Amino acid sequence: MTSPIRIAGLFVHPIKSAAAISVDALALDDRGAVADRRWLVIDEDGMQITARETPALATVRQRFVLGESSVDHDTRTNVDGALWIETRTQAGMRVDVPTTHDTRPVTVWNDTLDAHDAGDGAAAWFSDVLSRDCRLVRIDESSRRPLKAKYAGRLDRSTRRVAFSDGAPLLVLGQASVDALSERIVEQGGEAMISARFRPNILLSHATPHLEDSWRAIRIGEVTFEFGMPCSRCVMTTIDPQTGERGVEPLKTLSTYRRQGGEVMFGMNVTNVGVGTVRVGDAVVVLDE
Repeated sequence: MTSPIRIAGLFVHPIKSAAAISVDALALDDRGAVADRRWLVIDEDGMQITARETPALATVRQRFVLGESSVDHDTRTNVDGALWIETRTQAGMRVDVPTTHDTRPVTVWNDTLDAHDAGDGAAAWFSDVLSRDCRLVRIDESSRRPLKAKYAGRLDRSTRRVAFSDGAPLLVLGQASVDALSERIVEQGGEAMISARFRPNILLSHATPHLEDSWRAIRIGEVTFEFGMPCSRCVMTTIDPQTGERGVEPLKTLSTYRRQGGEVMFGMNVTNVGVGTVRVGDAVVVLDE
C-alpha cells in the first residue's frame, strides 16, 4: 500500500533572501504565507537587494518575536509582526513593524509598490552586515502587486496579490526530489543538498522524486492549492545558507537532467485558493494531475 503524502516541513521567509523560519503550522492569507517576504532590503534607489548579488544576506537569521520581549520567540506558527535578526558574527537586534504612515516606492523585479521604512537602526545593521548602503522596508498593507497568470494555475487571479516574493505566493517541493538530486551530486564527489537551498514554503514527504511536477491541484486540510509553472532556479541555490559562500552546485547537476527550454526547473510555483492553516504532518490529497 502506498504511504500517504504528508507535509514534512513548513517554512516562512519574512525578510526576502534571509534565512527561513521553520514552523509547525503555516497560516495563509491572500498574499500566500502570512509574514512571508513582507520585508525587503533595498538600495538607495529603492531597488531590491537579494542574495543573488549580495550572498551575505542569506546568512541573516530571523525569528518571530512575541510581545515586548526581544528574545522570546515561537515556532508554532507564522506571525506577521516584529522580528529578531542576527548573524553568526553580528549582534542581534529587534525590528518592529513601522508605525509611520509615510511610504516610499520600492521596486521588486518589474513591479513598484509602496513600503514603510524600518528606521535608521535597521538600515545601519544591514549596511554593516552587507558592506553596502541599504535600508530595510516593510510592505504597505494597501499595496497591490498583482498575481501573474503563470503562477495562478486555473485560479481567478483578479482579486489576488503578492508581496515581495519573486512572483509566486508559495513554493512546493518534495523531499524525495532533493534526495534524488543529492544522490547525483554525491556520486560525483560533492556534498548532499539541504532543502533550505531551494527555499520551499511547503516541503512534502513522498517516495517519488518530482512527483509534484505532475499535479495541477491539491488539498491540504481545508485549503486548496492551484499549481502554476515549475520554478526556474538561479544562482541563489548555489549559496550555502550557513556561510554565504557560493559554489557551482546544485545548478551544475540540475542542468544535466532538469533543463526545460533553457531554464533549470526544480519545485513548483503554487497559489493557495483561500485562507486557512496547514500543519506539519497533514495529509495531501491530489485533486487533479
